This record gives sequence, C-alpha cells and structure tokens, in this order.
Amino acid sequence: MLELTDDLRIGHPIIDADHQRLIDIINEFNDHSASLNNEKLMHETLKALLSYGREHFAREEKIQRECMYPYHNMHFHEHKALLEQVQDIARTYFIAKTRPLNERSISELNEFLKTWLIGHVKKFDTNLREWVAPSNECLEPDGEQKLFRLPSSDVAALVIDDDATSRTLLVKLLSVMGASVVLEASNAIEGLQLAFSDPVPDIIITDLNMEPMDGFSVVAAVRASQKEYISCIPVIIFSATDDNDLMAKSMAIGATGAFKKPFNPRDLSKFLFHVLKKRPDKS
Repeated sequence: MLELTDDLRIGHPIIDADHQRLIDIINEFNDHSASLNNEKLMHETLKALLSYGREHFAREEKIQRECMYPYHNMHFHEHKALLEQVQDIARTYFIAKTRPLNERSISELNEFLKTWLIGHVKKFDTNLREWVAPSNECLEPDGEQKLFRLPSSDVAALVIDDDATSRTLLVKLLSVMGASVVLEASNAIEGLQLAFSDPVPDIIITDLNMEPMDGFSVVAAVRASQKEYISCIPVIIFSATDDNDLMAKSMAIGATGAFKKPFNPRDLSKFLFHVLKKRPDKS
C-alpha cells in the first residue's frame, strides 16, 4: 500500500492533504483490481481522478499565485495535460469504445496513476517546497526580519521606475543583497536600452505605471527578443495600484512575478533568491 512519504510531502497542509487523496485513489484502485469487473473499476477510478484533478489543481494553482511561484504557468500546463489524459482514457473506453476493457486496460491505467504520482508530484510539485512551506529560519533572534542574500556575487540587476524614491529603495536593497551591478532607468525606453546592452541584467524589476511605455510593455519587449539569453531574463512587475488581479495579469503576459507597493523587503529578497538560484551559472 502506498503512503505519503517524506519525499512526496510539500510542507503545505492543503497540498499534502490533496496528495494523500490521490494516494487513496491509487490504493483503492489496487485493492479492488481483483474483485471488481474491469468496466466498473475503470469507470469509478477515472471519475474519481477527474473530480480530484479539477478540485486539487484549482486549489494548488491558487496557492502558487499567492506565493508568487515563478513557474506557475508551466505547472498550469502540466495540470491541463494530466486532465486531458484522464478525459482521453475515458473517451477511448466509454464513449468511442475503440479499445476493449480487459486486464491490459487495467494495467495501463495503473501505469498512468504511477506516472501522475511519481512523474508529476515527485518531479514537479516538490519544487514548491521552498515557496509554500512555512519557515522561520531567516528571523533574527530579536524577531527582526533578515534579508536573503543573492545566490551569486556576480549578479547584475536593472531597476526601471519613474519614481526616484522607489528606484533608490530598490537599488539599495539589491546592493545589500549582494548584487555586483545595479543599473537604473527612469523610464521604460531607457530601461530597455540597458536591458539589451552590456552588462545584460540577470534580473529586471520594473514599475507598471509609467509613460509612454508601461511595465507590461517592458515584459513584452524582453520576451520578444530573438536572443534567448535576453528573452529568458526574469522580469518582476511593481505597482502602487490596488489591483487584486495584478499577479494573474502579470504572469499572463510573461512576467516572472509581481509585487504591490509598498512591498516587504524580506519577501522580495526571498523571491529574488529563489528565482536567481534557478538561473544557469554565467560562463
């Protein structure tokens, strides 16, 4: 019987409870594989998987957006592919009936369940641990918040903001975190000129509300670059507007994350640390 072992735990109570439900579905499938007829076993398992997938994926994606998980879009497409596979299996055996229900069918569904648990949960979901699991390890003894340092001392950052005070605050924060170079621009046009020049920034932080080009335009221009080392630069949006959909809108156009002003320095430092930790080393 399968169990939710430590290598499968994420550290978030909702996600771990959902993954336990997936394990229960797999165990129920294995327990009944010898006693139920193939049609009833397949039907009940696929029905449970589809219901589980829709509910769990919605909850998990909401948590990912809330914690500003930078690989949310990739995860979303992985979820979509898994649900489509369940629907395709159901369509093949119960609607089109192009394949017979037999022991081979049960074996193939069993392999799909293993793929979901091992291929998805263990390969994709475990990457969420450092983003969603609660941690106090970065608190000073007196309770004061401690900043995360950048994972490399060779980091070039670019800050684009038409507000000099906000720009200065971000430049100071990045310097304290250990950035070797911090470039500044007071508008998007100047910022993009710096983004496409040497030194190419490892991270771009841009304000949303600027004229004549806004922060979304900065993201679009970076992502449209024909040079891969530029198009893949993480871009973070900042905005003083009270928009509850800021994160969803930002990630939909290709931003890596989004923060509302005023921001929590430690939250931003943690986010930058994890994003840059995933970046390949400079050669």
